[in-house]
Amino acid sequence: MDEYEESSILIPIINDELTVMSFVVPKNFMYMMESEANKIIESFEKHPACADMDENNKMVQAMSFMIQSAFDYYIRNDAVPDINIDE
Repeated sequence: MDEYEESSILIPIINDELTVMSFVVPKNFMYMMESEANKIIESFEKHPACADMDENNKMVQAMSFMIQSAFDYYIRNDAVPDINIDE
């Protein structure tokens, strides 16, 4: 066996309408996101219309879905507080 362990590198497929965003968050937040993402992945895998997803990509797609859904809900429900900078 080689002294170097084989590892996979996640390379997102990006087109003109997609980009990659990075965030710095507390580890506990990341753990909560991963836990919820795992629930989405499990539900997706149990669904009869399930398409095979790359094992290395499931978590990224589930977390992306959660962030996009939360942001969409936030914007649609006018959750942005009115901030008066002049005060």
